[in-house]
Amino acid sequence: MALRAILGGTFDPVHIGHLHAARAVRRELGLDSVTLVLSARPPHRSASASAEDRWRMLELAAAEDAGIEISDLELRRRGLSYSIDTIEAFRARGETVVWILGSDGLDAFRAWHRYEAFAAACHLAVMARPPAAVTILPGFGEAGDAAALARQDTGLLFRARTPMLDVSATRVRASIARGDDASGLLAPVVWDYIRRRGLYRG
Repeated sequence: MALRAILGGTFDPVHIGHLHAARAVRRELGLDSVTLVLSARPPHRSASASAEDRWRMLELAAAEDAGIEISDLELRRRGLSYSIDTIEAFRARGETVVWILGSDGLDAFRAWHRYEAFAAACHLAVMARPPAAVTILPGFGEAGDAAALARQDTGLLFRARTPMLDVSATRVRASIARGDDASGLLAPVVWDYIRRRGLYRG
């Protein structure tokens, strides 16, 4: 099976931390590209911007980097956006899925919809985000190297050497709401779009 690395998120908005994570995993796994999947209707939170605006910002950011692909799978699918459904959809295409997340997301993993199905459906690539440590989840074994992910279909956790950037969408939105210049946290085309659309203003 071909290896497909996926970074899912509400991307509200997509920021330099997301792009950094995608590029780092792409480099460490030796892939041609990493796919960003928009969580159109997230089950645990409400997005500030519309799904259409968030998708357009993803399109703009991806257009500037040949190593980043985007997928509107969850935008086209009805109902809430569950990661496991997306993973299984890519797997049904004959692809080995590597789901990317930060170590801070591991603490909430057991609250995810059908979390017990992940180990049989995908690998994980985890990037350190201090102070949360990278821990092995039940059902997953540790990948000794990137090549192990291609030798086994599912159930491995790869510890990325590159840490996450200290930036979040919450921080970006708060900065914009205060009227600050958030250009250093966003791709220039995304920052221009946010200003033109008047998004995230207080």
